[in-house]
Amino acid sequence: MDTLSLNTMNTNFYIEIAGTQKMDWKDKVVKWLQHVARDWSRFEPNNELNQINQLKVGEIGRISPALYDCLKAADNYYTLTNNIFSPYLKLHLEQHGYDRSFPFQESTYKEIQIEKKTNKPFLFLDHNEVLKTDNQLIDLGGFAKGYVVEKIADWLRQVSPEYGIVDGGGDMKMWSSGKKTWTIGIAHPFHIHEEISSIRIQNGAIATSNRIFRSWKQQGKEKHHLLDGRTGEVIISPILQTTIITNSLCQAEVATKLAFLLNEQELQVWFDKLQMPCACLIAKDDGSIYWLKGGEKLDVI
Repeated sequence: MDTLSLNTMNTNFYIEIAGTQKMDWKDKVVKWLQHVARDWSRFEPNNELNQINQLKVGEIGRISPALYDCLKAADNYYTLTNNIFSPYLKLHLEQHGYDRSFPFQESTYKEIQIEKKTNKPFLFLDHNEVLKTDNQLIDLGGFAKGYVVEKIADWLRQVSPEYGIVDGGGDMKMWSSGKKTWTIGIAHPFHIHEEISSIRIQNGAIATSNRIFRSWKQQGKEKHHLLDGRTGEVIISPILQTTIITNSLCQAEVATKLAFLLNEQELQVWFDKLQMPCACLIAKDDGSIYWLKGGEKLDVI
């Protein structure tokens, strides 16, 4: 067994694999995570993401293959979800006060002129080029973390096929040839050291979204980081936390956001549309906790 732990992207990462002859795997993983933390963050000036955001309407920019692939994947979900999920909410997040990296508790209001979004803020061209079509700015947020975790897991599975897990702050991808079974606890929405449920899994992906941990006050109003991609407004929902278990971590990242906005029937329609086998754990502010699977509901509390 071989492990790696580090903190980057404002996240604790833990990676465990059965073992590999590829002795430099840790260096490769660390370097790529550090690259993503530096070049894909909206909080870092003069990085690759900032260069795209600084493009003027009608200009074309060339980006790295990995960022192009990640942004194109996020844009695809933007289309598939009818804009409910959106990677184009940087200005909206800043207007709501999320203009710096956590932790913080208070934020002042600042007026930002935000134009109405077009259906396609960016067009994806050949040779890793993008064409900017309006003034919306990119924030990949948790989707980028899920994308990175999934890509690392896919690569490590090739060099250590027996088993492995890549955990980025609770968003994880695991695999097993059949001998290893993972027991994963799902944290309480308020008390992270308590578990509200657990699952046993050999192969799959898990993502969790919580509107409590990344929340703050702006002029006396409660705000959090989950926005409706159609309006740019903070989501108002009785749901505190959603956890999705499925095959693709990128799909799971998107689905956790949809669970805050769609009712249970609408959510199941979306799962069926993508042919996405999954289970969803929902925790609400009235204390109720339940699983959704295949349209059926199973109460935990």
